Amino acid sequence: MMIKVLLSIFCILTFSRPILSQNLEYYTKDELKYIGMPVGGITTGQVYLGGDGQLWYWDIFNIQRINPGGPGDKFYLNPMEQDRNFEQGFALRIKKPVPHALTPVVKPLRMNGFSDIAFRGEYPIGKVSYKEAGFPIAVELNAFSPFIPTDHESSDFPAVVMEYQLTNESDEKVSVELIGWLQNMANYQTASRAEGVHHNKIVRLGSALHLVLSSQAGIKATDLPDYGNMSLTLMEGEDAWGTPKAPGDIAYNIPEIVPSTINEKTVPLGECLTGALGKEVELQPGERRTLTFIISWYFPNVHRNESGLHNLIGKENLRYYYSKKFDSSADVAMKLISNREKYIGTTKQWNQTWYNSSLPTWFLDRTFINTSTLATRACYRFDDLTDTAFNEDRFYAMEGVYLGNGTCTHVFHYEQALGRVFPELARQLRTQIDYGLSYVDNGIIKYRSKDFAGAGHQDGRDYAVDGHAGTILRAYREHTTAPNKEYLNKNWSKIKKSIQYMIAHDAENTGVPDGMLEGIQYNTLDRMWYGKIAWISSLYNAALQVGAVLGKEMGDSKFAKKCERIARSGKKNMVEELFNGEYFFNILDSENPEPPNSYLGCHIDQVLGQSWTNQVGLPRVIPKKETVSALKSIHKYNYYEDVGSYLDTVAIKNVRFYALPGEPGTVMCSFPRGGEDKAPGKVRSEWEKLAVGYFSESMTGFTYQAAAHMISEELVDEGMQMIKAIHDRYAPEKRNPYNEVEYGNHYTRAMSSYGAFIAASGFTLHEPNGQIGFAPKIEPNNFKSAFITGTSWGTFTQTKQGDIHSASLSLAFGTLKLNTFILVANTKPKKLNVSLNGNVIESDYTFRDGQVTVSFKDNVALKKNDLLAIKIQ
Repeated sequence: MMIKVLLSIFCILTFSRPILSQNLEYYTKDELKYIGMPVGGITTGQVYLGGDGQLWYWDIFNIQRINPGGPGDKFYLNPMEQDRNFEQGFALRIKKPVPHALTPVVKPLRMNGFSDIAFRGEYPIGKVSYKEAGFPIAVELNAFSPFIPTDHESSDFPAVVMEYQLTNESDEKVSVELIGWLQNMANYQTASRAEGVHHNKIVRLGSALHLVLSSQAGIKATDLPDYGNMSLTLMEGEDAWGTPKAPGDIAYNIPEIVPSTINEKTVPLGECLTGALGKEVELQPGERRTLTFIISWYFPNVHRNESGLHNLIGKENLRYYYSKKFDSSADVAMKLISNREKYIGTTKQWNQTWYNSSLPTWFLDRTFINTSTLATRACYRFDDLTDTAFNEDRFYAMEGVYLGNGTCTHVFHYEQALGRVFPELARQLRTQIDYGLSYVDNGIIKYRSKDFAGAGHQDGRDYAVDGHAGTILRAYREHTTAPNKEYLNKNWSKIKKSIQYMIAHDAENTGVPDGMLEGIQYNTLDRMWYGKIAWISSLYNAALQVGAVLGKEMGDSKFAKKCERIARSGKKNMVEELFNGEYFFNILDSENPEPPNSYLGCHIDQVLGQSWTNQVGLPRVIPKKETVSALKSIHKYNYYEDVGSYLDTVAIKNVRFYALPGEPGTVMCSFPRGGEDKAPGKVRSEWEKLAVGYFSESMTGFTYQAAAHMISEELVDEGMQMIKAIHDRYAPEKRNPYNEVEYGNHYTRAMSSYGAFIAASGFTLHEPNGQIGFAPKIEPNNFKSAFITGTSWGTFTQTKQGDIHSASLSLAFGTLKLNTFILVANTKPKKLNVSLNGNVIESDYTFRDGQVTVSFKDNVALKKNDLLAIKIQ
């Protein structure tokens, strides 16, 4: 079972970093076998860190690793276990004292190498500790790739940093070697298609020692999927040694690895050629030393069919974006080393900033874990060799690993992680794809990227109504994280037209838009729906609020007023027509009885539009009272401590399982007032049976959205319970905690988990207007958490004692310009003090509806290490 240790003790003994005292989860023994935390750079392939510190699931060679087919839940039911498909690893070798006078003691840093291994995952850093009774050296590993929020260009290294801290826990001096080895995989899997050799070379550049592994083959080989090279680099390479060829099956012949007098070795393609690097260090009792390895790669040919990449238009011209930034794996390592403090130091600083929080550690784990989806085979960034400027560097996502084409709007609009953690990349996605390749002149945003051959067609317009509205909302979010109005000015005409298209849809039946969509409405539940559908109309009304707010910003008052008028009508009609006193339901279309519709059911997304407006700080689209009632009903009727108790009785059976009997979960749609008979419509195929079965599934992406909404509406216990259920389902003794499965591995919708963190801190931002705000929902009297703006990140703290309300903003990275700071207060303040680094700042405030808006006389420009403090009495 999971072992829980007091965080304060664990930090002192293991990782030595300041965090508030909470329970911290780490995993040992049988809990290690399923662990696979993505630790490569974002959009560079996929590499897992195992629970024992081994790297596995190497999917960087453009040869598809798994067959994702099946009903979609096979990896939930049968999680993958750690594999070993080529030679790679690390080991310790004691040189002095020699325990038995003849052979140095060798300890592989993996399962069966040490008896006491503990894993702690804090994405982007995986932390593994190794101990063995009677063995003098204890080891702590930090494994990661550079990861700097707001700076995606510094977070896409095709590399894994393996930082080992060695501690002598004996009472005598010890000399110990740390050895790393790596097999040459360049053209290894496609050796039969080319003639040539594998070539290993030891290279010393500055203080670093490199083992560079490449191939020398014919011209045709350069286009094979695994053409390229890898490097193993020891950053502290002084006095280190290497060998370009180590014994075969090296994992079992570590004692035979010795320094070589030659620096190069070649063997025919397809033969195993493994090289190694090592360094001996002498440690006094209690002394610690850190040695840092980098495993880097350069396999650019993502365009190959073997890669599993979808059939994109112009696919033959695509390479990984990283191939534009680096010219080899050694170049990757050297550029990382050249600015070690930025790439390694800032990654660690982010890790410390995120976990230096008053929020529960399990909650911090869960809400950030799915950001790692960006470092899997679900997400790509391309270098377009045709050099079409608009398409260059574009981002592309599947729904899950190898599944679901075209950066699908009706799935991807749930994500909050990309938009908040790497907002500039999200703006690029809006501009290049949603309002670029996928945009149609009449205002439609095609729900699957236009660069995919055979993209969605569904109702003939490639129009998923929910994804279209959600993309409008994302476009607004991306504006609020931008440093200025340049992004909005560039995209406003298209954003406006996409809203106008929804207004025209609204007016199709009656000629007058009333805030309630009818007619055909294709959506993320993969069927055509008809009628008045609460969740889709709520999204439409949220999109109207985007039109109202941005219309005002752009001086288009006529359009703004039109959107406001329709949204007011929608807000009224939603309650009058679709609220049953407990929750929102749908009205069927009598002329189209065959399509499915959740009808009288209590649907998890019924107030999704209001959830979105809470996330981005827009005016309400559903009144507070009815919203809270609906959310309470979702928790009451859809959440189960044992999902099996619901599945045993429900009339609509699910085909896929993302929560098993005996596990807690939140089902998509329950039917406390009946309606199961009409909800499925007419089911004519196995596919339609599968899609209707979604109603009884427990999918994490939807659950996070609803739970985040609950937290934002002060239903904290209910929301936290639903998220904790996901955390418990993905306990390591059951399955991989870092792979939330929904129609395949690492489903991108699960990146909605970050929205729960936004809700917990009550974070609001409008960076072009210089406005930031916080309204903490969890222990607001003593609150501390990280925050990320479009250009910076740091820590927000808030304390309340009696009539004194203190808040502070400390910047750890980037710059931030502010003129307005919004806080929540119970009563109107009488006194205000604001200071920057201890120096008083002239300011004023207003109080309205429980909000204190602090305004600075002059704009405040924050930089790294600045502290802005506000005291209200």
